[in-house]
Amino acid sequence: MILTDIRTSSEIPFIPLNEEPLLEVEQIQGNILGGFNKDFQQFLFFEIVDPVKVKKWLQLIIPQVKISTAKEVVTFNRLYKTMYSKIGSEPKGVIASWVNIAFSFQGLKKLVPDESMKDFSKRSPFVQGMQSSAGILGDPIRDEAAEGNPKNWVLGGERNSPEILLLIASDSESELNRIVEEIKNTVVDSGSSVNNGLKLVYEEAGRVRPDLPGHEHFGFRDGISQPGVRGLFSTAPGDTLTKRWIEPTDKAFQTDAEPGEKLIWPGEFVFGYAKQNDLSSEPTVVEESELPNYGVPVWAKNGSFLVVRRLRQDVEGFWKFLSEKAAEVNLSAELLGAKMVGRWPLGAPIMRSPKEDNAQLAKDDHANNNFLYESDTPEVKLQTHLKYSDPFLKAKSDIAGNVCPFSAHIRKVNPRDFQTDAGPSSIRRILRRGIPFGPPLKIDPKNPTASLTEDAAKGNRGLMFLCYQTDIKRQFEFISQSWANNKEQPHGSGGQDPIIGQNDEENRVRQFTYEPNKSFDIMKEFVIPTGGEYYFQPSINALENIIS
Repeated sequence: MILTDIRTSSEIPFIPLNEEPLLEVEQIQGNILGGFNKDFQQFLFFEIVDPVKVKKWLQLIIPQVKISTAKEVVTFNRLYKTMYSKIGSEPKGVIASWVNIAFSFQGLKKLVPDESMKDFSKRSPFVQGMQSSAGILGDPIRDEAAEGNPKNWVLGGERNSPEILLLIASDSESELNRIVEEIKNTVVDSGSSVNNGLKLVYEEAGRVRPDLPGHEHFGFRDGISQPGVRGLFSTAPGDTLTKRWIEPTDKAFQTDAEPGEKLIWPGEFVFGYAKQNDLSSEPTVVEESELPNYGVPVWAKNGSFLVVRRLRQDVEGFWKFLSEKAAEVNLSAELLGAKMVGRWPLGAPIMRSPKEDNAQLAKDDHANNNFLYESDTPEVKLQTHLKYSDPFLKAKSDIAGNVCPFSAHIRKVNPRDFQTDAGPSSIRRILRRGIPFGPPLKIDPKNPTASLTEDAAKGNRGLMFLCYQTDIKRQFEFISQSWANNKEQPHGSGGQDPIIGQNDEENRVRQFTYEPNKSFDIMKEFVIPTGGEYYFQPSINALENIIS
């Protein structure tokens, strides 16, 4: 059976739910597909000093703290959402804590025999490391004094070697601290920093903003537009990993989990499953034995590549710039910020609310991501029992960038229905799992300069950016280099991404077209890379039987 995708006008195969792959959720680490979604997180970065001792430490730590799986995390998240919907507020006393672990290539080389490492592609960014990709990402490699130069990174680069990452997350800060101390006590004994062959080289506390939960430090709501992941969570009928909200008789049921939430084959995020196909609507089936052809060993099944990027945010500089530039272009600072991001601070997309923020639209998960750029957004019927009708202004075709600028952050990194020069955007998706670090600097978007207060943290705040994928070059690096940092692509014009884009030329000036034929230069960056690394997050089986 063949349907027509109402969002792209292309023919798509009818895929019964029971033909989607059964995911091995007891093998996949929990933050990859489930997402920890905890207010309190801690990142512990270790260097391997003595591989023999580290393998023994892993044998100790794996059963002691228990590496959390997708089955545990997704099951808890579902329960939490059910309780929230029943009582209408955050359920009290419901606490879970999670631990995941990941390894850099250099870290794996110290622990895993050469024979088991040979299938990692020598040309892959994972093998080369993030520092080797700094130029590709647009970091200021020409200026050795620049904060964003790898020589000056606080994490990775030339400062330290973060070969193992432990990510701990909890609903309770006290419980998080207890687990962190428990882990540290297994590493350090009697004052020795390398008792179990490990050296703690960096630590970062990730915290959801207490004043604006779900918002990053510039004050904009984050994490709204995530891809849906195809695949069955269990053998129970219709138990898909990503909940399907659309009426099965609606054509969008085959392409979207929620209006605007594209369904992506799991092989884009976890090794060993069907991947998106950039030439056909049929998925590319990947057998376990074929994984070496994709630049990873067979034992990489159920694992994923993790990008960690520490991004400092110049909040004061960002809002001062908006205030000054808004007066020049006859816009409010809040509207100019919304044009640069593509959403208002509360999260309403400017495609559906062009003139002002809309709190009701922002919190409506059936509507706040339902828009296209090239075409009028079609009506989508949700399942009958929901008794839902979208009450908000529908998004119309914005092919010229009149409403949402071509280089607005969300349009740059996810062109949606636009057929780019590099194929459909569905082969470039990533699963984002970031969290803020550092104390917030409270800003009133409607009156930013008047609301600026003394910054006790001296600007040390930002985002611990994490994302999962199975091809760092084709996904994360492509989005950064070919779209965010490129003033022409993916729409053919518009300038660089004004939020995360970087210009690798010496002057670092970026261009932003805020309306057709109206543009200005941005002379400084407000998001500064201060470290990171590329990691592999293995399956539970690989962790127990290959790495440790």
